[in-house]
Amino acid sequence: MIRTGRIEDSTTLVARPLARYRWMVLASPAWLAAHGRPQGIDDLHQHRAVGYLNHRTGRTIDWLFSLNDGDSAIRMQETLVVDDTDAYIQAGVQGLGLIRVASYLAQPYLQSGALVACLEQAASDLPLSLVYPQNRYLPPAVRAFYDWSRRVLQPPLSEA
Repeated sequence: MIRTGRIEDSTTLVARPLARYRWMVLASPAWLAAHGRPQGIDDLHQHRAVGYLNHRTGRTIDWLFSLNDGDSAIRMQETLVVDDTDAYIQAGVQGLGLIRVASYLAQPYLQSGALVACLEQAASDLPLSLVYPQNRYLPPAVRAFYDWSRRVLQPPLSEA
């Protein structure tokens, strides 16, 4: 399986890194004109966000930041909650609140000017890993998928 984010130490799973990607806070120009641009993480409490529903927990996803003084999780106040990545990004484009997405998903919207990056200093890189059960034998199909994934994910997604 492919997992995003940090993977806790496990005695039953192996995690092989495929790439890294950058999480970015984004807003539409209309949102920034109406509400101002957050200058730091503390400013996020003055903003609203589009929420993204985690089906596993039934809750919206907290925004995680890795800062010099440790990790920080922020629960944003939400204007809308969605469970689809395209709907999430489009809600941000339409000015319904801040969003936080991976750089490779944001790139076309940043290039067109539909979204603007905020809090670049707080953007965090996270790993994308292939995770499989630990045993002495790695099935050839899993190895082939890993090798193929490494090829297609070059350059690393954080550079996308």
